[in-house]
Amino acid sequence: MNTALFPESDFPGSDFASSDFEQALSRWVRRRSGSDLLARAAAAIGHAQTQGHVRCDLAADAGFSATEIEALRTHAWVGSGDAFAPFVCADGANMYTWRNWRHETRLAQALLARAGLRLLPLDAQTLMADVDALFSGTDAKSTRWQRAAVAAAPGARVFVLSGGPGTGKTSTVLRMLLMLLKHAQACGWGAHPAIALAAPTGKAAQRLTESIARGRAALAGSLVPDSPFMPMLEHVRAAQTQTLHRLLGFSARTGEYAFHADAPLAADIVVVDEASMIDLAMMRRLFDALRPNAVLILLGDPAQLYAIEAGCVLGDVVGSVAENALPEALAKRLSGIGDFAPTPDAAVLAGQALTLTHTWRASAGLRDALAALRRGDQAWLERVLAGNGEDDLDWRACADGAAVRERVRAWMDAHAEFFESLMRPEVAPADALRTLQRAQILCALRDGAFGTGNVNALIERQLAARFGFDADAAWHHGRPVIVARNDYARGLYNGDVGIALEDAEGLRVWFDGADGAPRSFSPRALPAHETAWAITIHRSQGSEYDEVAVLLPADPEHRILSRELVYTAVSRARKRVQLWSSAEALCSAVARRVARRSGLRERLSVSRSHRESAGAAIILGDTSTESGACLKS
Repeated sequence: MNTALFPESDFPGSDFASSDFEQALSRWVRRRSGSDLLARAAAAIGHAQTQGHVRCDLAADAGFSATEIEALRTHAWVGSGDAFAPFVCADGANMYTWRNWRHETRLAQALLARAGLRLLPLDAQTLMADVDALFSGTDAKSTRWQRAAVAAAPGARVFVLSGGPGTGKTSTVLRMLLMLLKHAQACGWGAHPAIALAAPTGKAAQRLTESIARGRAALAGSLVPDSPFMPMLEHVRAAQTQTLHRLLGFSARTGEYAFHADAPLAADIVVVDEASMIDLAMMRRLFDALRPNAVLILLGDPAQLYAIEAGCVLGDVVGSVAENALPEALAKRLSGIGDFAPTPDAAVLAGQALTLTHTWRASAGLRDALAALRRGDQAWLERVLAGNGEDDLDWRACADGAAVRERVRAWMDAHAEFFESLMRPEVAPADALRTLQRAQILCALRDGAFGTGNVNALIERQLAARFGFDADAAWHHGRPVIVARNDYARGLYNGDVGIALEDAEGLRVWFDGADGAPRSFSPRALPAHETAWAITIHRSQGSEYDEVAVLLPADPEHRILSRELVYTAVSRARKRVQLWSSAEALCSAVARRVARRSGLRERLSVSRSHRESAGAAIILGDTSTESGACLKS
């Protein structure tokens, strides 16, 4: 086809609202191409993308016949991926939009290019001494894989550190940063490498800042006073944490990014937390913006919910290699700090994608619950439903609107001191913000009897009756809010939680500040926001609370229910969880895995014979394709 008459920029992307994308794409294709068959395929792909899939299997998911698929292959608008075409049909009957194809293939190429094992010629005794110093006072067995990650970091150009909540990902990455700083010149940087810290949301970025600060304080107390790592802690302290959009210089006015392949970031070391929340397009932009000799460290939990937009990049990368498989060269490097046997046929990336398994933070009951949820353990679930689970996790039947009202009332009665402390006239902003981290209701839905809107309204009415304010007023003392849109000028980001407090000077809304001191805004100055007695599970990602209540829709067939949804909600709690649901809905959620259509794992996972015949070092791992249809409602 004549691409000069059909520029790539004219092809619609996903800038439509997700609910409109399927229809908009289909109408656009029918109008421009005149083909009903291609319009049907476009509708199938558009629907798949709104469900988070990168591609669609036209045969398995949309019922296209072999004859129809062959006709699509020969259409002028459908290519094989070697040159621009609005659609790409490859790997059987899998069909992509051009943009998703380009994002996926370029990201795979970037990962493979950075995954080459570049072990620096470090002296074994020096390496062992560095690791021992950084882990002084810790149990060697419990920190085994943390130590391995730190020892493997020098020379890496991409490193994925995965693990559940409380497994020490942030404390490990802090030590990795110190190890990289100590060997900066051997890594090809100057004496003072530039560090960039980022996360997908403002709330997650704030938590990364706080975690790094706590880790610095703890590590400073464990290092000997004359340790060479001590001044490096100050270098880490100077690193600023930003959202990914801000790191890459996104302009809301133009929709463009300031940093990309032709204008890379100046950072030598880039650390990104909560990587499970990063969609395919954003991950590709991040890789594009890296300098060739920079290292990217991704932290995340692949068992959590995936990004809202298309892709499941962290899950694909971690799933493309056997857990903690080590190439022989890396196993040899690590032999000085423990017994690390090489894994036969371990691929290049395997030594740069490590999973932490020892949990330090959560209570024993929640550790068991999270492990059971990752496995989809039905025996554990039966014990929970029978009331024989751990005290830290309690199921409460909740199958209709009346049950929701009763559960909310009981929650408020059980947490009376929590609500009273927030409504107290003299409460200090810092105390109120800390109190908000003690308890939180998390809902799977926004609307309906089981949604955040209804739960927030129920709580507001009960509080109005107890404390004497107008339930219909937009603002009142003690109202918590969650920001729904980034406001870079004010430093408020999607997911930030604040609280409205009234004093002699009037009502102000207080948020945590970057320096730890609360800062306040006029209610009129806030970006889009919502009441936050209850928030969605998606919005809670990147947050932690002492106790959470999790409200699921009662319909076991509801499409939002999944194991990842429940796992994400439960993993927000440090101490206790209440599950509010029907028994059928909870069973359905735990049994249902999110299976997103993507070719990235396949591109990073090939058989040994293919790898050898290709004459290249490529990742080995599970080559099975994803299951589940992307077009079923």
